[in-house]
Amino acid sequence: MTKRLPWILPGIRRPKFNLHQITFRIPTEIPQSVWYFIVYGIIFYIFSGGAYDIVNKDYIAPLGSGSQGQPLFVYPATQAQFLIEGIVAGFIIAFAALSLYLFDYATRFTFDVNSAQKIEVIASIFVLIWYVVIVLLYKKKTGG
Repeated sequence: MTKRLPWILPGIRRPKFNLHQITFRIPTEIPQSVWYFIVYGIIFYIFSGGAYDIVNKDYIAPLGSGSQGQPLFVYPATQAQFLIEGIVAGFIIAFAALSLYLFDYATRFTFDVNSAQKIEVIASIFVLIWYVVIVLLYKKKTGG
């Protein structure tokens, strides 16, 4: 929509241009990729122990230090965690979930059995690796 420029001086030539009215529109719905990012961010936050840290209201230290000053990445007890430990655990669980998703992805190759079997073997290896990493992290945390 254009509007004519108002003019009140009769003896002077009026410029011949139009002013366009600027309109702003809000999108009617949020894109699906934004929803995926929000949902996966919330899931990662929960897996990282963010909700646990807020509920317990503990001081969240990024790293710790031992008696000789060496850095500690894993808190030596199960009732608290360092920030880096929670983020690493969140990534480990997220990669394990992506490895489990590979099993679902392998079902899409119904008529290509060779590709489906390769994807299932890769997914099995990844799931086993992430399970061992989670068990080792838990043993390190509990001291066992």
